[in-house]
Amino acid sequence: MIYVLSIAAIFIAYLFGSIPTGYLVARLYGIDVTASGSGRTGGTNVLRAAGPLAAGITVAGDMLKGLIPVYLLVQAGFPAIVCGLAANATVVGHNYSIFLGFRGGVGAGTAIGALAGLSFPIALLTGVCGLVGLAFSKYASILSATIAVAALVILTVSAWLGYTPSAYIVFGVINLALMFYALRRNFAAIRAGTERRIGQKIDNITKVSRQDTNGA
Repeated sequence: MIYVLSIAAIFIAYLFGSIPTGYLVARLYGIDVTASGSGRTGGTNVLRAAGPLAAGITVAGDMLKGLIPVYLLVQAGFPAIVCGLAANATVVGHNYSIFLGFRGGVGAGTAIGALAGLSFPIALLTGVCGLVGLAFSKYASILSATIAVAALVILTVSAWLGYTPSAYIVFGVINLALMFYALRRNFAAIRAGTERRIGQKIDNITKVSRQDTNGA
């Protein structure tokens, strides 16, 4: 029975992660974020397409959809490996949302939220590392990459010191792979010198048609 419950819990976590926060928020501003800028649904593309308030709401929503299912599973006493894999599932859901034809974003916000469900102090420290990376580079992609690396390193050290279960390292490894795969275009753009810096405007903003809005 525990195996069935664990699989169900991981799948539900994926559904939570699949909630297309950025897409829904941008639509309230009359913008189809999947057809604007990079086409991603994360806070960075929403910022460029719909502005800072929309981006802030998106980031908060993305973090919550990672936090809620993972926190509930931890509090319910599920095995650490299940909680870790559920945390990964929320990131998979964000990056490959079942509600958007398996499109999405990079998953940094959702990963921080999921990590907070596993360990709030580690999530806080990881977030600070990400902001430092952003401050030095001005690239949102470096922010995301720093979060992925920092999460794995801090989780590994924390497990070695006995503060968190070693099973959480699995989350860190899988999360790193997921986010670096999603960032492959950004890494290529950085090498080519064409990567946009945080807040830089985009030209290809696609408005939601009135017919689509009425039918939503």
